[in-house]
Amino acid sequence: MALEMAFPIVLILTLFIAAFIVLTRHQAHMRAQRNLPDRATYLASAGADGACPKCGATETAEHGLHGGEDAVRIVTCAKCQALLYQYKRDQAAD
Repeated sequence: MALEMAFPIVLILTLFIAAFIVLTRHQAHMRAQRNLPDRATYLASAGADGACPKCGATETAEHGLHGGEDAVRIVTCAKCQALLYQYKRDQAAD
């Protein structure tokens, strides 16, 4: 009887721990994105070409902080996905 009760409890506990780990890592990633320097600060420290400090590539990719249409844009290295800087996109008047 004790073994029959232990398996579901261990399974549920494992799922809760896994969910906690996933959410903690996601929050840390979002915090790192929010703490990125702005574009002017990054380019002043990285030079005019703005090369990635990890791999040296100059190609970048961007995405929104909270979604694709977000005004706050996060710029990453297109080669190694390192977080580089953020900037606020001007919204066009509708």
